[in-house]
Amino acid sequence: MKQAWLDKKEMGLRIRAARERQNWTREQVAEKVELSVNTMTDIESGRNGTRLENFARLCRLLQVDAGYVLFGEAPAPAQRVADLLRDRDEETVRVVEKTVEALLRALDAEREQ
Repeated sequence: MKQAWLDKKEMGLRIRAARERQNWTREQVAEKVELSVNTMTDIESGRNGTRLENFARLCRLLQVDAGYVLFGEAPAPAQRVADLLRDRDEETVRVVEKTVEALLRALDAEREQ
């Protein structure tokens, strides 16, 4: 029985858009996640889905939220930031934290004036 809430064509379009934001070809992504180009074409066109492991690798590589790919719902801002920092080293994370804190203090000070 087909589930109405799971639209493979829309999922494929969201994966394709994420790939294009990275300026990668279908061939490059297929190689990085160890899939055939034909499989990537089928995923992006919505003809076929893929195993969970492949889906997770695609989301991670393309830096796209799995919930967004599946359901079209944008992740919460905190989740988007977490996704951006996922594979960064501790020093980079600390720099980003301090930068965000300083930016928020500056914005708060500007609003108080």
